[in-house]
Amino acid sequence: MSARARTGWAVLVLPALLVLAAHLLGARVVPVLTGSMTPAFPRGSLVVTTPLAGPDVRVGDVVAFRPPAPYDTGGRPVLHRVTAVSEPDGGRDGGRAVTTRGDANATADPWTVALDDADLARARWALPLLGWVLAGGTATAALGVGGLLLLVEARQVAAARHDPPCTCGA
Repeated sequence: MSARARTGWAVLVLPALLVLAAHLLGARVVPVLTGSMTPAFPRGSLVVTTPLAGPDVRVGDVVAFRPPAPYDTGGRPVLHRVTAVSEPDGGRDGGRAVTTRGDANATADPWTVALDDADLARARWALPLLGWVLAGGTATAALGVGGLLLLVEARQVAAARHDPPCTCGA
C-alpha cells in the first residue's frame, strides 16, 4: 500500500476510532449544527462530551442538554454555555436551574434548564468538520464513511493502472 493510501486510511479510520473509544469510555458525541457556539465550536464540528451531574454545573461550562418543552429540538441536544445558575429557594429544596446562551448569540436562550432531572454533559474537545457526517444520523454516517473508503480504494486502483510495467529483470 502506498504512503498516500495509508494516509487516506488514517484520515478516515483515526477519527472513527477516537469517537468509538470516547463512546466506550462513557462519552457522547454531539454534532454542532449551527453557528451559535462559534468560535469555540464552529458549525460542523463534532464535540465529545462527558456526563455531568447537576450539582457540578458551573457558570462558564459548555454543556449539552435537551431544552424543555415547548422548545423541542427533535431530540437533538443543544450545546451552549452556562451563563447563570439560579437557586430560586436559596438552595434549600434543590430547584437549581441554569440559563444558557450560545457564544455567538446576542441574548440568553428563552428557557432555563432544571438541574434536578436534566441529562447534562460537559463539552471536552471537538473534531472539526466531523459533525457534518453525523448530522444526518447513523445511516448517513455509514454511507459517508463507506463512500470515502470506496473513493480511496478507487484511487489506489486507478494509480496502479497508470504505473509503468516493471522492467526489473529484463
